[in-house]
Amino acid sequence: PPPCAGGGTSYTRNQAKKIIRWMKSDFTGQKKKEILITSDYDLTDGKIRFRLLPNEQKHFPIYIKNNTNVLVTFAQYKQLRRMRSYSFEDVLKVTKSKPVLLNPGDVYEITVHFSSNFYGYFPVTLVFEFWSENDKSKKFLIGRFLSAVCNSKLSDELGPTSKYTPYQKKLVNERVKRNVEGVKPLSALIYDLQQEIPLGQFLPPGRLRNEIKAGMDLLFSKLDFSNYGRRFSLLLHLEEIQMEVDIRKYDRDNEEMTRDPRNKTLLILDVPGVAENRPSVLRGDHLHVEFSENKNSDVSYKGYVHAVELEKVKLGFSQELLQQFIPGTKFNVVFTFNRLPLRVQHRAVQLANGRDLEQFLFPTHYFLFIFFTRLYDRNLEKNEEQMRAVKHIVRTGKTVTMVEAIKQVLKCIPGTHVLTCAPSNSACDLLCQRLMNHIDRSQIYRLMASSRNYRDVPEDIKPCCNWDTRNDCYVYPKKAELMNFRVIVTTLITAGRLVSAKFPKGHFTHVFIDESGHAVEPECVTAIAGLLDVMLPNQNVNGGQLVLAGDPKQLGPILRSPFAIDHGLGRSLLERLMSENSLYQKGTDGYNSQFVTKLLKNYRSHPSILKIPNELFYDNELESCADQLLSNSYCNWEKLPRMGCPIIFHSVLGKDQREGNSPSFFNVIEIEEIISYLKALLQTQKKKGLAKISPKDIGIISPYRKQVHLTISYIAVGALRYCRYLAALRFIPWLGAYKVGSVEEFQGQERKVILISTVRSSESYVKFDEDFSLGFLKNPKRFNVAITRAKALLILVGNPVILGKDPSFIHQRHACARGKYAWFPPNKVWGFFSSINREVCMIAFHANHCIAV
Repeated sequence: PPPCAGGGTSYTRNQAKKIIRWMKSDFTGQKKKEILITSDYDLTDGKIRFRLLPNEQKHFPIYIKNNTNVLVTFAQYKQLRRMRSYSFEDVLKVTKSKPVLLNPGDVYEITVHFSSNFYGYFPVTLVFEFWSENDKSKKFLIGRFLSAVCNSKLSDELGPTSKYTPYQKKLVNERVKRNVEGVKPLSALIYDLQQEIPLGQFLPPGRLRNEIKAGMDLLFSKLDFSNYGRRFSLLLHLEEIQMEVDIRKYDRDNEEMTRDPRNKTLLILDVPGVAENRPSVLRGDHLHVEFSENKNSDVSYKGYVHAVELEKVKLGFSQELLQQFIPGTKFNVVFTFNRLPLRVQHRAVQLANGRDLEQFLFPTHYFLFIFFTRLYDRNLEKNEEQMRAVKHIVRTGKTVTMVEAIKQVLKCIPGTHVLTCAPSNSACDLLCQRLMNHIDRSQIYRLMASSRNYRDVPEDIKPCCNWDTRNDCYVYPKKAELMNFRVIVTTLITAGRLVSAKFPKGHFTHVFIDESGHAVEPECVTAIAGLLDVMLPNQNVNGGQLVLAGDPKQLGPILRSPFAIDHGLGRSLLERLMSENSLYQKGTDGYNSQFVTKLLKNYRSHPSILKIPNELFYDNELESCADQLLSNSYCNWEKLPRMGCPIIFHSVLGKDQREGNSPSFFNVIEIEEIISYLKALLQTQKKKGLAKISPKDIGIISPYRKQVHLTISYIAVGALRYCRYLAALRFIPWLGAYKVGSVEEFQGQERKVILISTVRSSESYVKFDEDFSLGFLKNPKRFNVAITRAKALLILVGNPVILGKDPSFIHQRHACARGKYAWFPPNKVWGFFSSINREVCMIAFHANHCIAV
């Protein structure tokens, strides 16, 4: 484009403040019909929007017409924030010193030139200044919001298929109804494990539902062992009450179901959002349906979940309903949630008082017991912190260090039995896999819940798990059989089944809990109360040890109740001990290694990648010890904005969208940038010194399930159906090998290259994300997990306007300003961070997003 004329300049700080006031009144000139400003791309309310492909140029005129019967002076036109992708020219080069006189009926033309190599929205605001010859002392302004939309035809294909219409549930008075039992999943579960300790229902007291003040005195009291069980039971009740309220938001009226083509006895219900646990639906759960047409019916039908496939739920109902079912029949659907985890946690905190576990929950002293032997993992001997961790059976550390500690316990202490737990199946699977490297498989047992899909179990641990291949079902063996294993690996909630079995006192000598920072405290106690006895000097001297491994700066538990969160349920046991207990406090000489060992050597990430979380979360104590050949492998990549620094913060102005009645967000523009970088990674491999990269070395992270699914569609479906639009995808081999998932799915994992799509482009949804524990904004732990997955290259794609409001991103923004990192492309970013034009930019940006693309 040609050089900018008058429109290439922008306003000063004071001028911008005045413009803001005008923008909030009649900025677009709706009340000023004397001057008409038009173009071929006009929308409403002063918006001008046009589309083009990246690397394409666009040229079009804006017409200014004097629609009065008097002479009008056109003084100048300016951009509120200059964007270099735009340029403007006019024949007479209008400026304040060289104004143009417009006679009645005159039309003056300004030509807009636009070109960009990138995807995204490119908003700019033009301000036109005039004054009338009848009153030269009074100037008036008219503004226009210009926006270019650079995207491919593929994005149109995979964009919203329908307008988002949030479901609104009407509140009605519940009537007592006859509940017709459904058909449970066909599973020949073999349950031989004894149940000697009962599991109560632990329903919330009725008065607590109606008057939250009933428990306020207990909530505001200091947590100690005397009120431990009562306080946490109250917090769990408050969480359940909030869950009851929140689950009603997912109830739906006038929904259709279809028969499962593979099993005519099952009905399929579409549940948008179920893939993001909104609502959470697992195999074995149930919901209720009623016929919509018969609103006064006193009959409700229970349907059990047999399978969940993406957003489709397969349900088993009674023959009474199936005999009445006709395709197209409308149903009202009422969702429920599984109370078993809550019940198990209630029992755990009650047992904690009865089993005298004060030294586990509020420790005041310790016993010195140090052993040393030759390590299984010889690499640990080179790391002082990890060696100290193994020797002292520490309370925090990396998974690999904890695994080595388990191996040493089994080798050095005769008669030990170890219970190894984690909040999630994926974390338990990883523990089991690493333990199997050095421990006889016959000594390890992977105990899983029957609700888990056996197809999701890693092949290498199947020989150790509780699956009966002959009967093709899960099995819970007898207690005597389980006691023969030296290591049992299970999730924290499933450990509750071991509590019910009432193992002999002192059987489990050690309990190791990995990712303990991700579990609420009662969940951790589930693996302790009723299973582990406190170590005493004169008895049980070799056992009764609890080991918590995790990172309190990474993902914590997800809760719904503000009351429960504010009063301590949102903190893990690990975080509480490290923040409140004096034994775990950091002194002048660091931590007491008998209790806490902070692993300071990072063997994963390039120093530049590590620097951000190191400064934000770890007191700048971490030391980068990554393999230089691997971590430096992308330091000279041609796409880097600054050579030697393998980090790209790519600014893109996209649009967060939803479709249909799915609550999940997506941003097609950001996906296109992610795909563009993916193409570049594959096209440049084995060139200019770059090594070949495998799809297994690349991870793509997004906090929203819809964004994950669309990204997979771009990679897989796009390669086949839309390759004429996006030829880049023909370079992508082994489509299924790319890991695309949420932050939670990547916790504990690592990739050579990580690409992150933040999705958010609307400030109005930030509070929404806070409420549902979604997104990166105002969630530093999620941000920390995402950026610390990368070994050699980190690419973060996001909207600088929105990200600039988050403290974590503000930190890296300042790092960019100090020259440590670089946003890319820089000409799209710095105007947004300018204090002069920030408010102006936000108004203009949101004005350009008022109309759907």
